[in-house]
Amino acid sequence: MFYHTRVLLALCACFALVSGVRFHLSEQNDVLPGGSEARRPFYKGARIVGGSVAADGQFPHQVALLRGNSLTCGGSLIDSRWVLTAAHCVYNGAMLVPASAIVVVAGTINLNGGVRRTVARVLPHERYGNFQNDVALLQLQQALPSTAHIRPIALRTSGVPAGSEVIISGWGRMYQGGPVSTMLRYNRATVVTDQQCRMATGISSGLICFTSPVNNGACNGDSGGPAVLNNQLVGVANFIINYCGSASPDGYAKVSDYLPWIQTTMRRY
Repeated sequence: MFYHTRVLLALCACFALVSGVRFHLSEQNDVLPGGSEARRPFYKGARIVGGSVAADGQFPHQVALLRGNSLTCGGSLIDSRWVLTAAHCVYNGAMLVPASAIVVVAGTINLNGGVRRTVARVLPHERYGNFQNDVALLQLQQALPSTAHIRPIALRTSGVPAGSEVIISGWGRMYQGGPVSTMLRYNRATVVTDQQCRMATGISSGLICFTSPVNNGACNGDSGGPAVLNNQLVGVANFIINYCGSASPDGYAKVSDYLPWIQTTMRRY
C-alpha cells in the first residue's frame, strides 16, 4: 500500500538471511535503465493485495490522502482534527509537501464519496529517513464530525505478541503492477517476532512486521494506512520488500513506540 526506493536486503523463508529491495508503498512503478533485463518492481504506493471489499462503515478511522485529486496514501483518524500517516507520504523527494496540497477524505469506502477536509499543518517525524521513524501527523483545518462512518481509533500503548492477526486496509493496487482500487479493501496479516522483523528489514526498532500468504498484503497506495488489532491502531504502513504480495514481510511503523512523539506533537498545537 504505501513511495521511495528501498535498501538491498536478503531474506529466506525462515528469515535467516536478507535478499530483497524495500519500497515505500507510495512509490510508483519505476524501470531501471538498461533494457528489460534491468527491470525491477519499484512500488511506493499500493493497495491491499487479496482480501475483500470493506463494508460501509467497517473502518470509520480510515482516511485517504489526495493530491491533485489523486490518491497518494492512506491514514488513520486518531482525533477529530488529527490524522496519523507515514512520513514518506508528505514528501515529494526531499521537499515537504505543503499543507495546502493535501486533502483528507473520511467517512467512505468509495474514493468518490466521503467528507473532505483541507490540512492546516504537516508534521513529519524529525528523525525520519532511511525507512526509519516513518510517521507523520496532519492537523486538519476543521474538525471532522463524529458519525457511524467517521470515528477516531485508539492507539496501541504496548507491543503486539508475535502470531497475532491484524487487519490492514487501503485503496492501493490490487496486485503487483495492477490498478488502484476505487473501493476500500482489507486483508489479514500475522505479526512476526521482533527478531524476524530485524533480520528481514535491517531495522532494529520502531517497526512491526507482518506476513501474509503469497499474493496477499499491502501494495502501492496503501502507505500510511492502518494495521488494527482489537480496535486499536498498532501499525502505520511503511514499505514492502521485493514486490506486492511477495513471501517477504511488510514493514509498518510500530505505533506504541511512537506514542510519546504523537502525544507531544499534538499537544504543541
